[in-house]
Amino acid sequence: MEKIKILIVEDESILALGLKKKLENLGYSVTDIAASGIETFNKVSANKPDLILMDIVIKGDIDGIETAAELNKTESIPVIYLTAYADDEILKRAATTEPYGYILKPYKEKELKANIEMAIYRKKSEKDEMLDYEDVYRDVTSFIGENEDIFKRALLGSYLNEVDTSIDIGSSKIYISSSRGQKSSDDEDVSEILSKIALKFIDKYGGEASIYPKGDEICLELDKPNF
Repeated sequence: MEKIKILIVEDESILALGLKKKLENLGYSVTDIAASGIETFNKVSANKPDLILMDIVIKGDIDGIETAAELNKTESIPVIYLTAYADDEILKRAATTEPYGYILKPYKEKELKANIEMAIYRKKSEKDEMLDYEDVYRDVTSFIGENEDIFKRALLGSYLNEVDTSIDIGSSKIYISSSRGQKSSDDEDVSEILSKIALKFIDKYGGEASIYPKGDEICLELDKPNF
């Protein structure tokens, strides 16, 4: 089984080397050690790790939290924070970067292992869930494309030929959108038509609905029924 690759971000070399030894004793592979934000970016780019152990207080113009925030813009690598401080303000700042763990110094091997394994498991679960969602979305989108007239007829009823609409179905919502300014043969505005469709749908299936403008369109959002 391939070892989990970890990048250590720690500006105190003695602590970094001690942590490296502990990780290797636990069966992990340490790809490198970085002492600053800039060094972290370079080493992530050169050899992408599976996980980053990030000290919050590091050398340079940006600290560990700011470094993690920048990484989040381009990478999808779990970060576990390392710190000697459990200050509420630091915790709040750290939380905004959605870390996968938070370990106080001095490090205990059991705590390190537990946090690392949980972070890797969580990342894998998120990846699997995203792949499942993408598969479902692709299948649903294809199905809607092939059967859009059927969906429109069921949802729009007598308004099917009155206004042009597009339909999308998400995991929990149904979206109907239409260009602004359209009117029915009875001179009803498109927003009035969508309101009537919403009332009829809610009366039949329950749930809630909302109508809102989006650019040049009017959108109707409905709760998807549980059939």
